[in-house]
Amino acid sequence: MKKTLLIACLTSTVGNIAVASEPSDFEVYLGASHYFWDGDRSLDNATGFDLGGELPVTERLSLDAWLSKVDADVENGSGELEGERYSLGGLYHFADANEDVRPFVSVGAGHQEFESGNNSQDETVAYLGAGLKKYFDNNIVVRGDLLGMNSLDNELTDVAVRLSVGYAFGRSAARPIAKEKVIMAQPTVPEKQEEAVVEPVQKATIAAAIPAKDSDGDGIIDSLDQCLDTDKNYHVDDTGCPVMETETVSIKMNVVFPTNSAEIPAASRSEIKRVADFMQQFKNTSVTVEGHSDDRGRDSYNKTLSQKRADAVRLSLINDFGLNESRVSAMGYGEENPIADNGTAAGRAENRRVVAVVMANSQKPAIK
Repeated sequence: MKKTLLIACLTSTVGNIAVASEPSDFEVYLGASHYFWDGDRSLDNATGFDLGGELPVTERLSLDAWLSKVDADVENGSGELEGERYSLGGLYHFADANEDVRPFVSVGAGHQEFESGNNSQDETVAYLGAGLKKYFDNNIVVRGDLLGMNSLDNELTDVAVRLSVGYAFGRSAARPIAKEKVIMAQPTVPEKQEEAVVEPVQKATIAAAIPAKDSDGDGIIDSLDQCLDTDKNYHVDDTGCPVMETETVSIKMNVVFPTNSAEIPAASRSEIKRVADFMQQFKNTSVTVEGHSDDRGRDSYNKTLSQKRADAVRLSLINDFGLNESRVSAMGYGEENPIADNGTAAGRAENRRVVAVVMANSQKPAIK
C-alpha cells in the first residue's frame, strides 16, 4: 500500500514537471550511487543507478523525485538482494538560479524494497542530504549528493554518495541576466574651457533662432537656391530654379505687292525682318514663302508672277537678314488660293501677297 501511494506521488510530481516545463525551468538527471549500508543489514557496500527530476518552485526551493536501483551482496555470501527505492523530497539552494555553482540541502521520504527470490522486505525511509550543483553554458549540470537515509520501520541508517549528470531545460531563458551598471566619468572642464564651450553653443542657438534668408521669395532659402533672382510667381524646383514648360510659338508674315509687280514695297521690310529675327532665335526652324496673285490676267502669267514675288522675299531673308538658304524655300501659287473677293479693288490687293508662317517649340517658366 505504501509503495503504491509513493509511486502515485512520484508519478504526479514527474507529471507536474512535464506540465511546468513550458513556463518554468526543470532538470532531469541520470546518475550512479554508492551505498554504505548500516552494519545490521549484513550487506556489502554496493553501487546502483538513479533517475531523477527536479522542478523549481521558487528562486531557491525545488521539488525532487528519484527512482533508484541497486544490487547488494549479503556479507556471508548467502545471496544477493535487489533493491529499489522511490523517493520524493525538496531542495533548498544557497545560491540564486543565475549562479553557476549552487550548494544545497535536501530532505524527503521514500519507499524502499529489497527482494531475494520470493522474499521481499518493504521499508519507509526518510532522508537528509547535502550537495553541490555545477551548471555549464550548454545547460549541462553535474550534481553531487551525500545522503543519510533512515529506515523508519527497522531503525537502520544507510549512507549514499550520488554523482549524476543532468540537463536544465529552459535555464538560459529563465535565468536573470546580470546587468552591469556602467558609470561614465565626466571630464572636468576648467572654468576658462567651460566659457569657450558655452560660447559656440550660444552662437548656434542664436543662429537657429534667426530665420533663413530667401531673397527672391520663391520658397527656397538662399543657401540652397541656385537661381537667386527667380520671379516669385514662377514654379521652382528644389534648387530654386524655374520649372520650364514647352509651348508652340509662331509668327506670320504678309507682304502685299502692287499690281503686276514683284518688287518688295519698302513698308513691308519690317514684316520680313520680324520673320528673320524669329528664325534667328529658333535655330531649328525653316520656312516656305508662299506667293499669290489676283485673278487679273492669264493663269500661267499669274503663277509666274507669284513665284517671282515669293523668290524676292526669300532672297531678302537670305541676303538682307543672313538666314541660311537651306532654311528658306519659295513656292508660287498664282491665283489658286484667294483670301478676298477678286471682284473688288480692295479684295484684289489682299490677294496680291506673299505669306509665311513659322512655328517652333519654346521653353518658358511655369506660372503659379
